[in-house]
Amino acid sequence: MNKISPWAPRSEDPDAQEHSEPGDRELDLPGPLPTDGMGAEEDATIDLTTALGFAVVMLAAAGICTLLGGHFLVGALRLAAGILAGLGIGAVVLALIGARLRSRPRALLAGATALVVMLALTIPAVLATRLDPLSEHAAAAIDALEQGDTVHSLPEPGTPVLVRRADGGAQLLDGNGARSLEALPEDVLALSADGTRLIRATGAATEVLLLGPTSSTADGDHPSQTFAGTPLALAGDLLVMRHCADGLCRISGYDLTDPEAALWTLLDAEQTRGVDPLGVEVPARRGALSGAQPDAEAGAQPDAQAGAQPGAQPGLLDAVRATGVLPAVPLRFDPAQGWVQLDPATGFPVGRILAGPEEDCRIAATGPTPHPQDPLREVPLVLTVCSAEDGALTATAHQSGEPLWESAASPAGDWSARIDQGRVLATGIEAGAETAGEIVASEQRAQWTAPGADGVAEAEKFTARIGIDGRVMVVANASGQLVAYETAAGANLWTLPLSSPDATVRGSFMAGTAVVLDPVVRESPLDPRGAQRLRVIDTASGELTAEAVVDDGIGAVHPLGGGRALVTVDGKSLLLGP
Repeated sequence: MNKISPWAPRSEDPDAQEHSEPGDRELDLPGPLPTDGMGAEEDATIDLTTALGFAVVMLAAAGICTLLGGHFLVGALRLAAGILAGLGIGAVVLALIGARLRSRPRALLAGATALVVMLALTIPAVLATRLDPLSEHAAAAIDALEQGDTVHSLPEPGTPVLVRRADGGAQLLDGNGARSLEALPEDVLALSADGTRLIRATGAATEVLLLGPTSSTADGDHPSQTFAGTPLALAGDLLVMRHCADGLCRISGYDLTDPEAALWTLLDAEQTRGVDPLGVEVPARRGALSGAQPDAEAGAQPDAQAGAQPGAQPGLLDAVRATGVLPAVPLRFDPAQGWVQLDPATGFPVGRILAGPEEDCRIAATGPTPHPQDPLREVPLVLTVCSAEDGALTATAHQSGEPLWESAASPAGDWSARIDQGRVLATGIEAGAETAGEIVASEQRAQWTAPGADGVAEAEKFTARIGIDGRVMVVANASGQLVAYETAAGANLWTLPLSSPDATVRGSFMAGTAVVLDPVVRESPLDPRGAQRLRVIDTASGELTAEAVVDDGIGAVHPLGGGRALVTVDGKSLLLGP
C-alpha cells in the first residue's frame, strides 16, 4: 500500500476527506487566534472599563467646576461644568450600550446624548441671566441727548414731554411716540400748564397748537391759532397776551374757543419784566430796577438764565424758555405799583399787591394747592422771596392775591433762592460763616430751618443725596437704604432697599421723580458683571413706576414729571414710565 506523505497538500475534494481512513488524516497545525468567542468578550470588557472610567473623570470634573464656579462666581467654570457633564453622560451611554450596536451607531448615539445634555445644562442657564434690552420697556425713543439739549415736562402722568435741541430743533414725546417740531433757535417753545397745548413764541407773534391724539388734522398737523404779541399765561382756554404797537403796550385776554375778539384789554407800562423760573435756583438779590426792559416783547433775552445774573432783570419769556412751561397765573409788573395777579377772565387785579416796585424780590407761581376755606378747591400759589440790604430773605405765599403765610427773616448772607412746590429753598453762605449751607421756608413754621429740621437729627448717616425739592428730599444712608424725607419737617415718607450699604449710588431728582442706579449683587456665576438696577420712582408715594436691570452702558438720565424718565443708552434716549 502506498502511503501519502503528511506534508503533501490536502485535497480540496470533500468526498476524499470523508472516505479517508483515520491513519490517512492530515496533521493539525497551530493557526491564527479566533476573532470571536472569548476574545470578543475581552474587548467588550476593555471598552466598558474605559468608558466608565472616562465618565467618572468627566462627572467628577464637572462637579468640581460647579463648586468652584458657584463659590468664585466664574461663569466660564459654570459653562465648563455643563460641557464636562455632557461628556460624562455620553460616556455612560457608550458603556451601557456595549456591543449591542455596531461601533458607528454606538458612537453617534453617545455623541448625541452628550450634546443634548451639554445644551440642556448651559443654554437655559445663559438665557435665564440674559438682560433684556432697555428699549423693550420704552414708550418712545429718540436720538441721544447731547450737551446743550434741554428736556421739559409736567407733573401729571401722560402729559407730553418737550425736548429742545441745542441747534434749535424740537421734539414732542407722548404715548404716540416722538414727533419733530419746526422751530428756529430764537423761538420759544413751551407747554401749557395742563399739557393740552404747545406755544411757539417768535417775538412778534405767538402760535398756539392744540395737542392730543384726536386733535391732529388730516395731514398730521395740529390745529393752531396765531396772536400778535408775547404770551404771559394760559389758564385752560384763557390766553393772556402782551402786545406793543405805535408806542402803546396792551395786555389782552382771549378765549381760545372764540378768539376773534379780545375778552378784555388794558394799557400796560412800557417798562416791565418777567417772572422768575419755577424750580430753578437764581441769585436772591435781583439788583436795581434800572435793568427793566422797556419792551420785553421785542427783545426777549435769548439766554434762559439771563435773569439769573445779579443786577439783571428777566425778560417776559426768560422763565418760559428755562422751564418749557407757560404759567397758568398771569402776573404783571408795573413800575409804579409793583407785582399784581390778574384774573385771566376779566383782567382785574386779584387781591392785593404782591410786592412793591422798590422791593428786591423774586416771584413765581406754583401748582395748585387746597384753598384754606374750601379744601376741595385747589388754587395756585404765588410765592415771593424778598432780599434785604444785608441779604436776609423773607418768603411770602399768596393764594388768590391774599397772604397765606410769611416767614421770618433768614440770617443775613449771600443766598441763592429756588421757588418750588409751594416753598422756598435757599443755598449760600451765612454772614460770618465760611461754609455754604441750605435753608428752607415753608408753611409749617415761621423760622427758616435746615432741610428735614429736627426730623432727620436721629436718622442714619447719609452717604449720598439724590436730590431735593420743596416737598421731598431723597438720600441714601449707611444702612443700605434709599430714604425720602419731607423737606420741611423731616418725616420719613418711604424707604426702599439698596443692593448693599457700600453700594455706589447715583441718580437724579426733579419734577417729582427720582431716577436711581445702584449696582446689582451677583448671585450666580452667569450673572453679568457690572450690571446696574435702574429704578424710576414717584417721590410723592415711593411707587416704582419703572424698574430694570441694565448693563453699565447707561448714560445721562433725566427725571420727568408723572414718574417718567428719559434715559440715554446705546445712542438712544428712551422714555420710560407710565
